[in-house]
Amino acid sequence: MDQKLYAGFILKGKWNHNQYEIINLLGVGGIGQVYKVKDMNNKIWALKISTEMQSITKEYDMLNRFRYIGLVPKVKEIDDFSCDKDQLYYMVMEYIEGKNLKEYIKIKPINAKAAMGITILIGKAFLMLHKKDFIFGDLKLENLMIDTKNNVIKIIDLGGVTPMGSSVKEFTPLYDRASWNMGIRRGDENYDLFSLSMLLTTLLLRKSFIPGKISVDELIKKLKDIHISSILTNLIHKGFIQNSKSFKDFLIELEKIYINNIYQEKCFTLDRQNFAINMLFVGSILLFLGVVIQCL
Repeated sequence: MDQKLYAGFILKGKWNHNQYEIINLLGVGGIGQVYKVKDMNNKIWALKISTEMQSITKEYDMLNRFRYIGLVPKVKEIDDFSCDKDQLYYMVMEYIEGKNLKEYIKIKPINAKAAMGITILIGKAFLMLHKKDFIFGDLKLENLMIDTKNNVIKIIDLGGVTPMGSSVKEFTPLYDRASWNMGIRRGDENYDLFSLSMLLTTLLLRKSFIPGKISVDELIKKLKDIHISSILTNLIHKGFIQNSKSFKDFLIELEKIYINNIYQEKCFTLDRQNFAINMLFVGSILLFLGVVIQCL
């Protein structure tokens, strides 16, 4: 979608007839754009818009289907409208006040404890998808929001959610096992296991990497160089090779390491920033109370 809507532009849905005024552009993705908007009652929303009806409809359906997971934004409606002879499709969802994780860690780098907490949290959300025969698929830091108003972490994009056994069509090379020659681009638990292991690795190393420029074995060496414990590096390596741990077992072991503080050879005191993001992790975990039972 090349066309960008300007601040003050008012769009009106063709079917539901609701109107929204554009405030500003929040981001641009592979299939469209996301805007901060307000409705006629001055309530703030996020509006995702695209020329691709199928993609918008799929993501709306997924957000609706998994609305019981406390880590996904609530959706209001889906509709379309015409603009300069183009047919545009959009969905309206909860506006998350804060920064995505990529932006957040540029300002406030996180330590190993916080990195593990975030990984466990996201992993539990993935596990809930697996129970319904879906995988998350397209993982990236830009889709993980730090909701500073409500003190939680939110997954803001389910566009890559894929049925088990289907081809993964939306992916980010850094977290895609096929890009690392560590498997094929097919929807199974191990696809998410590799992605989650890479998420933890990049958070621990505080750096992104380009597949083909470095191997997963070299990443493990880098983790050892910053004194990440052998028990944690071994677990991450197993997540990369995907042949000895189920997704659930991986999370169980990771949580044990987190709880017992055996993630680093040299311990140090949490600073205020890392304490704050660990509190975000705890706040987010509370959202799972009452919803996990129905999924397991």
